[in-house]
Amino acid sequence: FFCAMAMAKTNNSVKSTLLQWRQSIHSNSPRKIRASTFRNVLLALTVLSIALWLRFALLMDSAGDDRRTNYSQDQAKISTISKNAKVPQHKKQTIPQNLIPKKSSTPKATVAYAVSLTSCGHTGSRSDPNLHEGAAVLQHSIYLSSHSNPASTSKYAHKLFAFVHPEAGKCSDIFSRLGYEVQIHDTPFNVSDIRGQFLKEHIVKSGCCGEKEYLKLYAYTLLDYPIVVHLDLDSLVLKPLDDLFDVMMESVDGLTDEGAVARSRIPVMFAEPIPKQVDAFFTRDYNMINPGHKHVGVQGGFLVVRPSLAAFEEYVSIVLEGNFKQGNGWGAKGYGGYFGAQQIQGICSYYYDYKHPGTAVELN
Repeated sequence: FFCAMAMAKTNNSVKSTLLQWRQSIHSNSPRKIRASTFRNVLLALTVLSIALWLRFALLMDSAGDDRRTNYSQDQAKISTISKNAKVPQHKKQTIPQNLIPKKSSTPKATVAYAVSLTSCGHTGSRSDPNLHEGAAVLQHSIYLSSHSNPASTSKYAHKLFAFVHPEAGKCSDIFSRLGYEVQIHDTPFNVSDIRGQFLKEHIVKSGCCGEKEYLKLYAYTLLDYPIVVHLDLDSLVLKPLDDLFDVMMESVDGLTDEGAVARSRIPVMFAEPIPKQVDAFFTRDYNMINPGHKHVGVQGGFLVVRPSLAAFEEYVSIVLEGNFKQGNGWGAKGYGGYFGAQQIQGICSYYYDYKHPGTAVELN
């Protein structure tokens, strides 16, 4: 009713104003439009705007009521269908007990996990997150994949070690608090004793850490453990490594069905056959070489080795001999020409590929 009255008043005001203009146009003498006429026109336009806005709002509200009504009706139909529908009952699938691996309360063996600390990080402080956060994440990931974790299927317990250079001793306390056994070690050789002049001059300034990276060799000295896994602090373990351990333990236990199954599951690079005795597992750093390079370096952040004092001493003797040729690498056999060639990446490749072939496996 209000809208209708407003429209009527508006129409009358407009008609009155138009009539005055028309009379003024047809008259030879000009006539002045009174101020009240302008007020009436302005009032009429205002009332018209309000009326149109109200009409639009009423229409939208009516449409909303229709939508709500339709939605309620649809929900009622869905509810009725749901009540009447028959949900199929699926049988719970059970795995035969003989196929579920049983976890012994006693671990098969304890594997040593080691890291090396050559310095106190980029900040030179024990608060460097690369140290305490990396050490904590790695420690926890190892625990999750160990026999020590009740939820893990692994048969192998773990023991943590940190090989710390004396210059990094001030920031090693975090490792002790996280459960690592800290061992303070100097580099296993004196650089001044290296007989090859090129290696003597360049080993201290190549790779990530110079000659200090050879702290990793102390993994071979943990003779109380059948296997040592050496990892960098920027890595973590995502699942148990039992297949690798089972194969390496065969040299102790002899060939077993368990070892045969593990061999069939290990992803070997280029599908090479796995030797009867495996002394090391590793991957290679293909991104560090130019295409066509024959001898590829080992990835120094992941090494699984069999402890051996003889192996440790042989590594040291190779370094002290210093037979590293510029452009041709270790023994002048092509084990060089990439980042870290004078450190672990290069010497491990030389050791297992040239010195002791057929004793290690490159993983895919």
